[in-house]
Amino acid sequence: VIVAFRTCLCSALLTLFILTPIEAALNPDSPTILITGSNRGLGLEFARQYAATGWNVIATCRNPRAADALQSLASEYNQVAIEELDVTSDSDVRLVAAAYRGQPIDVLLNNAGIYGTLEKQTLGTFDFEELKRVFDVNTIGALRVSEAFLDNVAASNQKKIVSLGGGMGTMTIGQMFGGHYFMKMSKAAHLSAMGTMQKDVDNTGIIVTMISPGRVDTQLMRDSGWTGKSISAEKSASLVIARIAALEPEMKGRLVMYNGAIMPW
Repeated sequence: VIVAFRTCLCSALLTLFILTPIEAALNPDSPTILITGSNRGLGLEFARQYAATGWNVIATCRNPRAADALQSLASEYNQVAIEELDVTSDSDVRLVAAAYRGQPIDVLLNNAGIYGTLEKQTLGTFDFEELKRVFDVNTIGALRVSEAFLDNVAASNQKKIVSLGGGMGTMTIGQMFGGHYFMKMSKAAHLSAMGTMQKDVDNTGIIVTMISPGRVDTQLMRDSGWTGKSISAEKSASLVIARIAALEPEMKGRLVMYNGAIMPW
């Protein structure tokens, strides 16, 4: 019995140690960004580049324990805080929002997204459970997170909510080719949701904008089946960061390309 108790106690302590977030020292004199899906690809690169310029970074992902590169980044920059957050989980979002109540967040970056399995969103082989999964992350997730941290953004100096959008969610590009139904639908709904949110927060000074990062060499782009030219996550992140820094009120509710062009949707 004693051995079993010790085993359980050790296991519990180990679990507690693993789940304890890295202690971060957010600088009250520095701007703050919260990024979803920070464990790899563009999300990780955003976290890296913002941290390197002195920003406080609240880097969220579903499984911090498996996010080795993100853990390494947090050990290099003490103003990087890692938080466990699945954008499809109401409880996760509520817990993190409660932990940062009163913390101004200058930029809320909805980066988390999935493409979904191509075969399951092809005419003739639709899997509507896959449709729900894609929508839950790409559309509902961004809406859930944006609503939860609205007060944090409103309390900041920069007041920006940015979602990664793309041409596939527009009528102009999305209708140019077949297939990819669920990704197109989720991104179109995402654009609509963020555009509508902008109308609701117009009197707060908050800018809600969608930015297209381009065709980036990430897992999401590989999941799309794209085999053409792409840009690196490092290059795309730097361009998107420049766009975020240059956001003006006239870009409210718009879809902005990584090169600064406005895309009609």
